[in-house]
Amino acid sequence: MNTEQIVIRRANAHDLPEIYALEQECFISPWTAELLLLDICASEQNLYYVMEKEGRIIGFAGINVVLDEAHIRKICIAPDMRQHGYGSLFLRELEKQAHSRGAEGLTLEVRSSNKAAITMYEHFGFRQEGLRKKYYDNKEDALIMWKHDIAGIQE
Repeated sequence: MNTEQIVIRRANAHDLPEIYALEQECFISPWTAELLLLDICASEQNLYYVMEKEGRIIGFAGINVVLDEAHIRKICIAPDMRQHGYGSLFLRELEKQAHSRGAEGLTLEVRSSNKAAITMYEHFGFRQEGLRKKYYDNKEDALIMWKHDIAGIQE
């Protein structure tokens, strides 16, 4: 992956059409455009970012930071851009952003069937600490994963 071609920046309302298209393409139970817009723009605690490569938005991600904890809302990479390290790049960026805003720990939910994401999270030090039974629309379980100490993030 050539990171010189990659730009990660804060998402804004103008990005919504591309974010919504990725949401529809990537998730089994995608959010509506209205819900995405609300989540991206309506809360100062929610921080959303887009990843651009050569002017194309190839992914988006968001975290919610409250006091000393941050929750990863979403990490989405376009299917044709997966397996190139972009998800890892986004995860490192989210950790840095959370830490810079005072978070000491980071949590997320992930579908129990999403083995690629689980492997990536474990590689970055996340550990399963809980299970939400039948959490998703299709009754699939969600693993609750935590990384309790993000203080060692390197810039």
